[in-house]
Amino acid sequence: MYNAVILAGGKTPWLQKAVGTNIRALAPLGGRRLVEYIIDALDRSGMIDRIIVAADSSEWEAAVLPQRAELVAVKTASMPETAAAAVAVLPADGKILFVCDDIPLLTAAAVQDFLRQTETVAADAYYPVIPEADCARAFSGAQRTYVTLPDGRFTGGNLMLIKAAVVARSLDKARDIFARRKKPWELCGWLGFGFVLKFLLHRLTLADVERRASELLEFKGKAIVSHYPEIGMDIDKEEDWQLLQSYFKNRK
Repeated sequence: MYNAVILAGGKTPWLQKAVGTNIRALAPLGGRRLVEYIIDALDRSGMIDRIIVAADSSEWEAAVLPQRAELVAVKTASMPETAAAAVAVLPADGKILFVCDDIPLLTAAAVQDFLRQTETVAADAYYPVIPEADCARAFSGAQRTYVTLPDGRFTGGNLMLIKAAVVARSLDKARDIFARRKKPWELCGWLGFGFVLKFLLHRLTLADVERRASELLEFKGKAIVSHYPEIGMDIDKEEDWQLLQSYFKNRK
């Protein structure tokens, strides 16, 4: 069994006008809040012990969560700090499944598949990547960001399984990466010229990414190929929200 943490500190300003809240996890969609879909998928997987929702305490005071979940209050929207606050209440010797707060299409099967794949290889952290063909087949109208590698074209998923002990000692590096996330050239400098050059020449493989990330972060990372595109269907822009609204409307 694993413990799971939903990182629920995200805010999306344009949601305020659309649904009356700018807190993604609390946005209503298809008759439920986003966070409820995620909690339900984790619960039904049968592989999760505790479900922690880490969120800004001042904005979640009136939010009533399903009984299955626990709220860990934090005072910041920073993802690294939110993760650290959640880890502090969990055992230090286990692995924690981190889940982003904007993937309401998450299913129990997707959670099971990812976790079972991680059990076949030794690493400190695991991150899912999804082939473009799977995303295009399931969500033909979605605009995702893909990376072209010799192994194929992939987009990233919104889960990560990581050892609790690694989170604690990697907090400073996580802050640094989080600060650079919207500054591509700074990220390139951090990754190294050789790494970036291989990417530009389409010679960068998944193994290269794993190796370089492991060197920089000082723990062993492993990419897990997932054929469940719902873990990559997050809400970055208004078009994503509209697509999900159509999906839930048609499903009903």
